[in-house]
Formats: sequence, structure tokens, C-alpha cells
Amino acid sequence: MSQPEFYDAKGDNRTVDLKLKEDWLTCTVCNHIFDFGKYAPHQLPCGDTACLNCLRDFAGRNGKAEEMFCPVCDRTIAVPGGHVCCFPPNAGRLKILEVFKIVEAHRKEVVPCIGCDDPATSRCLECQENYCLEHARFHSIVAATKHHTVVSFGEILQEPQKILRANGAQMCSKHVNNYLEAVCATCNALCCLVCAITDHKGHNVKEIGDTMKTIKDRIGPLMKKVEVHTYGIKQTYGIAKDVDKEMNIMFQRCKRDLNIGFMGITRGVRDRQHDLFQDVDNLLKMNQNTLADQIHSLEDEINFTIRGQYMLKEVFDEWSPAEVVGIGAQVKNLLDELQNIPSDLNLEPLPTRRVTFDCREGEAKFIGTAKRFGNVKVSEVQLSLEPKETHYESDDEEENLLPIDNSELSALVKNQMSAIAT
Repeated sequence: MSQPEFYDAKGDNRTVDLKLKEDWLTCTVCNHIFDFGKYAPHQLPCGDTACLNCLRDFAGRNGKAEEMFCPVCDRTIAVPGGHVCCFPPNAGRLKILEVFKIVEAHRKEVVPCIGCDDPATSRCLECQENYCLEHARFHSIVAATKHHTVVSFGEILQEPQKILRANGAQMCSKHVNNYLEAVCATCNALCCLVCAITDHKGHNVKEIGDTMKTIKDRIGPLMKKVEVHTYGIKQTYGIAKDVDKEMNIMFQRCKRDLNIGFMGITRGVRDRQHDLFQDVDNLLKMNQNTLADQIHSLEDEINFTIRGQYMLKEVFDEWSPAEVVGIGAQVKNLLDELQNIPSDLNLEPLPTRRVTFDCREGEAKFIGTAKRFGNVKVSEVQLSLEPKETHYESDDEEENLLPIDNSELSALVKNQMSAIAT
């Protein structure tokens, strides 16, 4: 029966095996899985890791070179011993690879316990030994090994960091039983004490502890400077954001004032237009009243004359001569009235006021004035990057930016328009 696949509990959908391979057991240059031979992982001086095959390809000449470019970060690095195989192996990756191979073997076949013939179910990361359930329990309670990390095969791959922590001391690749306790500054490589007095004889070799102390002494002040510098940058960034906000408010106020000014001009022009329309309407009404009176008088005279004509025609057509002679004096008076136009009747067209609108001269003046109306004043202002307290008179500052009253400006524009028109 196949073993169940474990998934990462932090939301990663990859299986534990796949995640371990991609994050820890894959060469970042060629994407090949590490092994213990051609694709063995080697630690470079710049801190990167690459397989031996990639190092040979990048170094050229079958791996023989004094220096080369790192295949990961492209930095120039010295090649210890003149060959890429002298780069120290990445012991941590190799330990993880070893455990991974054991777990794979456990899934396919029985891995024996080191203390008996029963199948192993756990592994001690410090002792690098496999135990059955009974020996694993015994290993965990013995005083000499009770602080060791014993992990079951089902959980051992979920936290590869445990493997690295349990095997913190790296071993020399040449003297497998010796720890790497020295650093050769000449070759930029780790070595054991035997290698320090043989292969690195005459080189600048120091103990790892002394080197770490020197590094910490140099990095400590730098870290403090970095912290201070980072704090200063963050402070400056926050202040710059405040200055940006202040600048936006300043330009918004400028637009508000510009809007108020041109709204006043527009209102003044509308008021002037309304007054001119009112004057034209008043003159039209006066002319209409004058003409109406004249027309009414003429209509009355016309009606009187037409009635007199009809009356005389009726008298001469229907009355007898004796009747006509009897009213002769009245007829004569009527004829005189019909002949004579009343002296107060105005037959000539009454004088009316001619109305035209001419704005050519005033329009030119107004357009010239409008083109010169208002100025955007620019002054050099150094917006301070110093922290300062801002006091607002009201929480409704945005409402104060809206135009409220521009009646005085409208009246001023109206008066200027009237002056131009006259």
C-alpha cells in the first residue's frame, strides 16, 4: 500500500516531498536534484550553493581555474586549490539529502533498526541512526542522549531546519571525522585543524570563533548605523508625505480663489446684461405707448369722417329738397367739420427713440481687461522637511475651501462694466 503524501500546514499546496526537493534539494542553476556524486551540492564563498556539474561548466577547463564567476549571483570568487571540487560541500544540504533517501527507502522497503532486526520508524538527527519504536523510546530517556532530536519518518521531512540544527557542526570533506574549526582567509575556505597545518600551511588561517568575533565586532556598529539610517529614512518619508499633502492643500486653495474671482466676473456680466435688457424693454414700452396714443386719435378722426360721409350721402339720397333746405345750416356745419382737420390731431409720425446695441469699443476694452484679469503669483517657498505641529481652527477644513459669498466682487465687476459701456 502506498504511503500517504503529507502537505504543508501553512497553506502551501505542494506535498512535503515536492517542497523539500524544490526548496532544499534542487540546484538553482540547472534545476537538477542534488546527489552524492556529479550533482553534489557545494558551498561557495559568496554564500550560494551550486552542484559540482554546474561549477565545472562555469569554471571551464574541466573545473580547473584560479577564479570564476558564481553561477548564481555572478560575483567573482576565488577557486580554492585551483579546482572547483575544492569548494567545501554544503553539509546541511547533504544531511537533508541523506535523510530524504532514508525516508524514501523506508516507504519502499524495510529500514532496519540499528539495535535489533525490527523495522525502524524513527531517526536521531544528532546520532544519525535509525531506531525502532522501542529503541527510540529508550534513546529518548537515557541521560546521555535524552536531549537528542528523535523524529519519526512520517514527520522528519516536514521541518528540514531540525536536521540543520541537529547537525550544526560541519565535517571536513577530506578528514571526515574532523570538524571544520578554522577559516583560511587566503583561500576563503573552511578547513579542519589537520588541513590548516597541511594543505593551508603558510596561509592566513584563523579559528572560526576568532573570525566570527571579528565579523561581529565589525558588523555590530554597522548594524546600528543601518538602524539609525533606516529610522531617518522612514522619518523623512513620513515628513515628505505630510509636505505633499500640504502642497496639495495650497494648490487647492489657489484654485478656489481663482474660481471665486471668475464666478464674480461671470455674475457681474450677467447683472450687466440684465440691466441692459431692462433698459431696452423700458424704451420699447415708451415707444409703444406713444404710438398707441397717436393711433387711437387717428382712428377716432377716421371714424368721425366716415360717419359724416355716410350721413351726408343719406341726406342727399333719401331726403327731399325741402327737407335738405330745412337743415341746410346743419349740413353746412357738418361739411366744415369734415373739411377741417382738428389742430390738435398730429398727422406726422411721433418722434420715437431708435435703439441699437454697440459694444465694439466696450467689448474690446472688456476683452482686454478680462485677458489681464488675475495673476498666478509664483514665489519660491522651501517646503520644510522638518516635523511641525499643524493646528486647524475647525475640523471642517474641506468645507471652508468652498466659495461662500462673492457679492462684493460681483458689484465691483458690475460697476466696471457699466463704466466701460458708457
